[in-house]
Amino acid sequence: MSGGNSQTANVPSGGTATVSYSVSCTTPPGDLTVTTSTGGSSLDPDGYTVAVDGGTGQAIGINSSVTFTNLAAGSHSVVLSDVAGNCTVSGGNSQTANVPSGGTATVSYSVSCTTPPGDLTVTTSTGGSSLDPDGYTVAVDGGPGQAIGINSSVTFSGVSAGSHTVALSGVASNCSVSSPDPQTATVPSGGTVTVSFSASCATPNRPPTVNAGSDQSVLLGVLYSLPDASFSDPDNDGPWSYTIDWGDASSSSSSRTSQGSLPGTHNYLLPGTYRITVTVTDHHGASGSDLKLLTVGSLPVLNR
Repeated sequence: MSGGNSQTANVPSGGTATVSYSVSCTTPPGDLTVTTSTGGSSLDPDGYTVAVDGGTGQAIGINSSVTFTNLAAGSHSVVLSDVAGNCTVSGGNSQTANVPSGGTATVSYSVSCTTPPGDLTVTTSTGGSSLDPDGYTVAVDGGPGQAIGINSSVTFSGVSAGSHTVALSGVASNCSVSSPDPQTATVPSGGTVTVSFSASCATPNRPPTVNAGSDQSVLLGVLYSLPDASFSDPDNDGPWSYTIDWGDASSSSSSRTSQGSLPGTHNYLLPGTYRITVTVTDHHGASGSDLKLLTVGSLPVLNR
């Protein structure tokens, strides 16, 4: 009301006085209430920030509401920020609200959160001799294997938080893994867990080399002695056991404490050609063998 609500008027005798009031009106402001609803896992305990028309932000909880008062009636821009990277705002972070004159407008945000994944690093440490240059293969939860060196590491990224099984394969027969295989690893949300495998390799055991001797021809009725059978062992892995298969469904066995000759005798009952096989087994079970042919003939009958 320009000049106030009260005026003084002088009314003339027999005439008319006029009093004028000038009134100016504005649209009453309104309020804007912002609400948040958050579900899922790994919710952000710090909550969010909401701002109207790019103004100063106001903190708001993950399942809460705040009210902006005395806003001019009309259209306003509302933006929700400080949303964690593992959370998604349905419909986007920015909305438009029409504040009614003298009333309240409401803007609602629905947020869904998931547990952030983590990383899993696998390391290998290998000692000993005759190491496998091809390395190993490591797999998580039975998935596709990934190559890993004998003294190396690989990282599986974006693995869901929680418990996982890690298995090492492709280990050479002369190597043994001293740590548990497979292992269980718990991947932290947004972090890294490390699984270590330790292996030891030894020079593979080599079998003995056997020489049964050259082929022979002998007479029936004469005790046969194996003349030149021998063996050697590159690992000197004694004592050694050996078996002579005489080729006539019979065999004989013995043992040796040193490398060298392999004695044996046998009496053949029928003439014929026999396949003699000599087999030597070392202390760790590795075997080598060789064979020879023995022809057993009878004495000729003399005519008188």
